[in-house]
This record gives sequence, C-alpha cells and structure tokens, in this order.
Amino acid sequence: MADHSIQAEPDRTDPARPWHVLVALGFAGSEVGIVVDAVPVAVVGLVLFAASVAGILRDADYVDDPVALAGGFGAAFVAVGAVLVAHGTGTVPVGVLEPLSGLASRGVALVVAGFLTIGGAVAVRSRKP
Repeated sequence: MADHSIQAEPDRTDPARPWHVLVALGFAGSEVGIVVDAVPVAVVGLVLFAASVAGILRDADYVDDPVALAGGFGAAFVAVGAVLVAHGTGTVPVGVLEPLSGLASRGVALVVAGFLTIGGAVAVRSRKP
C-alpha cells in the first residue's frame, strides 16, 4: 500500500492563521471610525486592515513582498486623505465631494493611518537581515 499522507503541495487555507479575523476587524474598525468620525478608531482600523491584507496575500503566495504592499496601502491612504483634507478645508474644491460634510477630519484620519502604515513598513524593512 502506498502512503498518501504526504501532500505534494502544502495546504494554502490554514484555518489557524489569524489574517481572516484581523482583516474583518480592521475593515469594520476603519469603517466605524470614519463613519462616526472617531479618528483614533479609524486610524487603528486602517493600519490593521492594510497590514492584515498584506499578510494574508503573502501567506497565499500572491505577493513576494508584503512590506512593499503595506507601504503602497499607506501611500494610497495618504493620497486619498490629502484630497479629502484639501476639499474639507476649502483649499481645493472637488465638485463630486461638494454635498458631503466633515471630510477634513476623516481625511486627517486617512493621512495619519497612511503615515503610520508607511512608517511601520519602513521599520519592518530596516529590521530584515
């Protein structure tokens, strides 16, 4: 009889990985924080979401460098947040965003989360041998 207990390819869906729960918590936290204008909750949720998505994509072998992906998320957060802050303060009016209010503080949350995510990616990158 042949031994079929050894798999040719490792199982990609390891249920013991925490990423699925962390992605959900990060997404929910960021949404709640942005909707109710709770900046600290939004910042923590966005950073957790970016790091968790990078981690889950690395575990699934979709990306080779999750640190660069997390840094990309941070850069996107900063860019979108800067547009929201610029519109919310009246510096750069954006026609599509005219009917919305409270965008400046929500943009600040995105910018802070973006810089924290980029800073975390740089810190992790500098610690790699």
